[in-house]
Amino acid sequence: MEKESIVLLGHGSRRSEANNILKSIVKIIKPKFLEINIEYAFLELAEPNIRDIIEKLAANRYNSIYVIPYFLYSGNHVSRDIPEILGEYREKYPDIKLKLGDYLGIDERLAELVMERIESIKLA
Repeated sequence: MEKESIVLLGHGSRRSEANNILKSIVKIIKPKFLEINIEYAFLELAEPNIRDIIEKLAANRYNSIYVIPYFLYSGNHVSRDIPEILGEYREKYPDIKLKLGDYLGIDERLAELVMERIESIKLA
């Protein structure tokens, strides 16, 4: 039986208010994926970090882990650091399917959100 988990991965901040945004996004997403475990993790500066979450999921016998970077663009973390970390865990846990999804990037829906923000500040 396949046990799947999605990990929404954020950068992490020393400010708990910033980290709470990722936690809130996970709360919004969870009801849409009732059959899949959903976690959040941070790359640095906050807990739980990505390494701890992967270890926890491995200990709980998840055999498919999908990491979705909650990043707007492909800087060093997205293009280098995250793939390196996942590569380490693919070697450590060869029986676990560890897949990296795409970062948020360029998307018409994000552009629409920016336009909404522009309109809201113009009307304020």
